[in-house]
Amino acid sequence: MNKLLDIYSDYLIAQNQYATAIGLSDLLEGRISHDKITRFLNSNEFSSKQLWEYIKPEIRKNEQDVGGVLILDDTIEEKTYTDENEIICWHYSHAKGRCVKGINFLSCLVRYGDVALPIAYEPVCKDVLFCDIASKKEKRQSSVSKNQMFRSMIALTVANKVKFDYVLSDNWFGARKNMEFIHYDMKKKFIIGIKANQLVALSEEDRKNGQYQNLNTLPLKDGEKRIVWLKDMSFSVALITKIFKNEDGSTGTLYLVINDLESSADRIMKSTKNGGA
Repeated sequence: MNKLLDIYSDYLIAQNQYATAIGLSDLLEGRISHDKITRFLNSNEFSSKQLWEYIKPEIRKNEQDVGGVLILDDTIEEKTYTDENEIICWHYSHAKGRCVKGINFLSCLVRYGDVALPIAYEPVCKDVLFCDIASKKEKRQSSVSKNQMFRSMIALTVANKVKFDYVLSDNWFGARKNMEFIHYDMKKKFIIGIKANQLVALSEEDRKNGQYQNLNTLPLKDGEKRIVWLKDMSFSVALITKIFKNEDGSTGTLYLVINDLESSADRIMKSTKNGGA
């Protein structure tokens, strides 16, 4: 299976036109028949379970006791001209600021230094049809949220005994329930982005008194680390602010929260860079 999977994967990466079993067979000058390729594709689910079985030896060969990071992200592969179904449908693109038609999937990688290896992936399946009251149009939604998929992937990675120091993700997964799940249930450290409108308390006394401030109103410096309490969170986190310049010359601000209160800002920023965040 692995040999044919490698061949087919390389074919998909190299092919810049429509990929077919016949096309691959022709490229190999008939050494592998298109029927064999089709049977191979139809006889396997190619789910996260199969991915783990395939990648596990490489994980064990490269894993390190210290320094690994688990990276979770979601991506949309646009399929503008493909008929709509449960998988290929409309999703909101944060990069484009609008809905696009395609396949939305979550991916999970583990990274040790310069080596990044995929561990799991899940497509977003919008299997529930409903009528939008405002537009009176039929729309789709998923019976399993992306945040639920996010937590399941982390739990699966921990169950498979993959070694890593931090869970890394952007602010689209910066929900309280996700952070509490990593902190309490998985007993792991995280570095997660949060949105600028997040409410924070600057001391435990402020938290007890319900005195929260909007994050984007605070005079925070680049690289500054502060201990804060997020609204409705039962534990404190370290907040690090990173100010950067965009390609158009404008300035942006990245807010990261970490449940590792002892690490320095420099070490935390190094971990995010190693993780490609």
